[in-house]
Amino acid sequence: MKGFNLFSRLFALAILLAANTNQIAAQCISGNCQNGTGTYRYASNSKYTGQFQNALRHGKGKMNYSDGSIYEGPFNYGKKHGAEGSITYVNGDKYVGQWANDYPYGKGKYFFKTKERFEGNFVNGEFDGQGTMRYADGAYYTGAWKKSKKHGTGTLVGTDGEQKSGTWSQGKLVDKPAGSPTRNETSTASNAGKPSANKPPTSRPTAAKPANTVKPNPSKPDVSGLRNCGKSYCRSGQGYYDYPDGSRWTGEFKEGYPSGRGVCYYANGDRYEGEWANNAPYGEGVMYFATGRVYGAVWVNGSPVKELDSDETVPNEPVRTDQNRGVKIWAVVVGVGKYTAMPSLKFTDDDAFRFYSHLKSPEGGAVPDDQIEILVDEGATRENILKSMRRLFLKADENDVVMFYFSGHGLEGCFLPVDFDGFNNKLRHEEIRQILKQSKAKHKLCIADACHSGTLDYSGTLASKGPAPVSLQRFYQAFEDADGGIALLMSSKPEELSLEDHGLRQGVFTYYVLRGMKGAADTNGDYIVSIKELYNYVYAKVRDYTAGVQTPVLTGDYDDAMPVSLRRN
Repeated sequence: MKGFNLFSRLFALAILLAANTNQIAAQCISGNCQNGTGTYRYASNSKYTGQFQNALRHGKGKMNYSDGSIYEGPFNYGKKHGAEGSITYVNGDKYVGQWANDYPYGKGKYFFKTKERFEGNFVNGEFDGQGTMRYADGAYYTGAWKKSKKHGTGTLVGTDGEQKSGTWSQGKLVDKPAGSPTRNETSTASNAGKPSANKPPTSRPTAAKPANTVKPNPSKPDVSGLRNCGKSYCRSGQGYYDYPDGSRWTGEFKEGYPSGRGVCYYANGDRYEGEWANNAPYGEGVMYFATGRVYGAVWVNGSPVKELDSDETVPNEPVRTDQNRGVKIWAVVVGVGKYTAMPSLKFTDDDAFRFYSHLKSPEGGAVPDDQIEILVDEGATRENILKSMRRLFLKADENDVVMFYFSGHGLEGCFLPVDFDGFNNKLRHEEIRQILKQSKAKHKLCIADACHSGTLDYSGTLASKGPAPVSLQRFYQAFEDADGGIALLMSSKPEELSLEDHGLRQGVFTYYVLRGMKGAADTNGDYIVSIKELYNYVYAKVRDYTAGVQTPVLTGDYDDAMPVSLRRN
C-alpha cells in the first residue's frame, strides 16, 4: 500500500525548514523580502523565490528545500495554502492539488515514482475521504479512505476484473459495514469492533463522540409511522435506525444503510441535520451542539472540510448624504463580551466605552451625539451594527471622516457580534469593506481589537455652543490638508490571537491605541497624531508587551499624514 509515508515526508520538510543549522546565515539574497517579490535563503539552505508580505511567504512562490524537494504554488503567511500547488519530492513522488496549512488538503493527485497514482480527497497530507488508487499492475480501488487506508464503502477491481465490494476497515474488507444495520441486525447487536455513529473528531470544535455506554437520548423524536430499519431491510426511502450507543438516525436509507438526507440525534444531546453516509456526516450539513453552538460545514466521513456560509441579508435602506462644506466625523463603536456561543470576554465593553469617550473628548474631535453610535453587548447584534454603519457612514460627504471600532471575538474573515450562534450572524469583513466603499467620506478608519482581525484587508463641522479651541480647529483642518483614503489598523495578524490583560483591565491593543491617540504617539511634536505615528507606537508597544505574540497590522490605501487624534498642550 502506497501513501503511508506522505505525512512523514511533509513533516521532515517542515523540520528541515525550521531547523537552524548555523551553517549559513539566513538572508534576503535579492529583491524585496518584506513586502514584495524577492529571493530568501534560510539557515537550513532552503531557498524561496516569490512574493512576500510582512516578511512572510505570501502569494505565488517556489521553495527549493535543502533535501532536494521543490514546491511551486500559493503561500499564505508562511505556509503552503491554496489551490493548484505542486511538490516534487526527492524520491521522485509528486503531489498536485489543494493545500491548507502546509499540507495537501482537499482535492488532489499523488503520483508515485513506481507508477501508482491516487486521485481524490486529502486531509492533512493523507488520503482521506473519497478517492481512487490506481496500481501499477492495472488494479484499482475506488471508494472511501481514512488516514491513507481503505476505510468505508468501496470496491477493489483486480487485474482480472474480479471485484471485491463492501465495507473496508483499516485497509481490510470486513464481512459487514461496521456499525450499520443489516437485514437481521437489531439495536442490541454486539459492539465489538464497531464504531458508534461517528461524531467529527477533535480536530474540529466539537463535544466528544457518544460513548457506547450512554443511554438512549430521551429527546429523540417520535418515529410513529416510520420503518424500523434495524429490524427490517430498507432498500430505499425513509426510516429510522437506533445505533447501539443510543444515537438515532431518522431519514433516508439506501441498500439497507442510513444514507442521504436526515437527522442524527446523538446520545449526548447533540443533533446533526444534513447529508449522511458511512455512519457519519458526509456532505452538506449543520451540527447543533447541546451547548447551543451551531456549526455548518461540508463533511467527509465526519470531518469538516469546508465551512458553510449562512444565508444572511445585509440591510440596504437608502440613506441621504449630509452635504456640508466643513469636516464632520461619523463613528460607530462596538464592544462585545457576553457571547453565548463563544467564551465571554471581560474588558471589551470597557474598551468600547473608553474609545467612545475619547471620540467625545476634544482630543478625539468632540464628536456630536448625532454623529456617533455605541453598541455594547446585547445591542451589538449583526443587524444593529450594519444598520448603524450604513445610517452614519453613508451620510458622510466628500469632506468627512468615518471611523469604525470593534472589540470582541473574531474568526478568519469576520468579526463576531453578540448574536453569533456558532454558524449564523457573522459580521463579515467583506460587508464592512462594502459599506466603507459605498461611503463618500474622504478619510475612512477602521480599528479592530479582535483575533484574526488582520484578515480584513483593503487595498464634522464642529457642533459646539461656542468658538472651537484653536487646537481642535487645527485637528479638523488636518483632515482637509491630508489626502484621503482608507486605513485599517488591526490588532493582530490573520493567524494570531488578540490578548486581554487583567493588569491593564483592557485589551492590550486598545490600551496602547488610546494612549497613542491621547498624545503618546505624537513623535514629531505637532500636536496632531497621524495614522502612521499611531501605528508605529502601537506596533512597538504591543509587540513588546506581548513578547512578540501579537503583531498589529496597518493596511489600506491611505495618506501617512491622515490625522487620528489631537494632543493637548
